[in-house]
Amino acid sequence: MKPYLEIFRVQLKNNFVREAVYRTNFLTTVMVDVIWMGVELSLFTVLYANVPTLAGWTKEQVFFFLGIFFASDALFSTFFQRNFWMFSDLVNKGELDILLTKPVNPLFLALTRWMSLTTFFNVFLGLAIAIRFAEPAGFAGGSRWALVSIWLLVGLATAVALRFAFSIWVFWTERSWALSRLYYQFFQFATKPDALYPPAIRYLILTFLPFAFIGSIPARALLHGLELEEYALIAGVLLAFFVVDAWLWRVGLRRYQSASS
Repeated sequence: MKPYLEIFRVQLKNNFVREAVYRTNFLTTVMVDVIWMGVELSLFTVLYANVPTLAGWTKEQVFFFLGIFFASDALFSTFFQRNFWMFSDLVNKGELDILLTKPVNPLFLALTRWMSLTTFFNVFLGLAIAIRFAEPAGFAGGSRWALVSIWLLVGLATAVALRFAFSIWVFWTERSWALSRLYYQFFQFATKPDALYPPAIRYLILTFLPFAFIGSIPARALLHGLELEEYALIAGVLLAFFVVDAWLWRVGLRRYQSASS
């Protein structure tokens, strides 16, 4: 692990230096994300102006969920999103050649080369929202705050596994933009608590497309806890995704034609 940690440290430093040159980008990114967060919060504010609860969720509980979701999504945006945006060019322009010659896992390099450190500030915005509504939402607090970091990592791992599953098809389709756009269509399911959806869609986002694991399930686990079978479901689904993703990566590499071929 030591070489990988050192590589990650160097790439973190390089990305920080590059983004420090464009300081206006930080303000622009924060402004755009604050507007996005405001739109999501306003949507539920309007809904709760007309009804006391939605599928058993109070306004404070939904806002707590949104805080967890914003923080989890910000982690993904900071460390991985830009790499997936460039994943298609990495394959089609032959840039993967260089990574395949390195004495470390090329997939690690492919997914950690680029970081958008300006979005890391949104992690704190999301956590601030969660903290603001934690007590009225019924969150026990105390030592349970230590679980927040664990569930944020679960959300992060889910987002990486899902985004990779939609991006890997570039080895077969030349461009994976259409599937990437489809990913963001499905991503809308992650912006609402899973209990709000009808049974068929809820089953989908808890199994084959587990977008509920990004924010909804972590929020529900923190507020109410989960059944043992739900923990098993989360572990089984994520393990299955990572196994399939790893297999698709190996198969895709066998199809890859380098820029020099």
